[in-house]
Amino acid sequence: MAVNKGKLRSALGDNPLAQSIFSKTAAEETEAQPTSEPKSIFLENVDKEEKEAVNLRLPIQLNDWLNERLKRGKRLHKHKIPKEIWVQTALEFLMAMPVDWDEIGSEESLRQVLFDIYNRIIRTDNS
Repeated sequence: MAVNKGKLRSALGDNPLAQSIFSKTAAEETEAQPTSEPKSIFLENVDKEEKEAVNLRLPIQLNDWLNERLKRGKRLHKHKIPKEIWVQTALEFLMAMPVDWDEIGSEESLRQVLFDIYNRIIRTDNS
């Protein structure tokens, strides 16, 4: 049996995209410049930092909320933001809060601090 050492061909024929029937759309050369808004510090190094896999258990209500964000994001924006990004965002917001986290020694004191933060946000929104 002779082996064809030349160009291999598909049983389905040539790929029409390989024949330059279509051309790539040129990328827009000028990107939209951000307005004078301050640069966000959140999620700044998502792809740059090393990541460590952790085992994270969430209450069913929070996991359901995250799943809903993923589904709605996929439906509305044609892509989803991974759960790990949502969790990282939440942790970064907590880190940015004006709280001395080292002073929290129990779940009850954590609940109280979070309740105080919640009340400050509500007061700010209502004023």
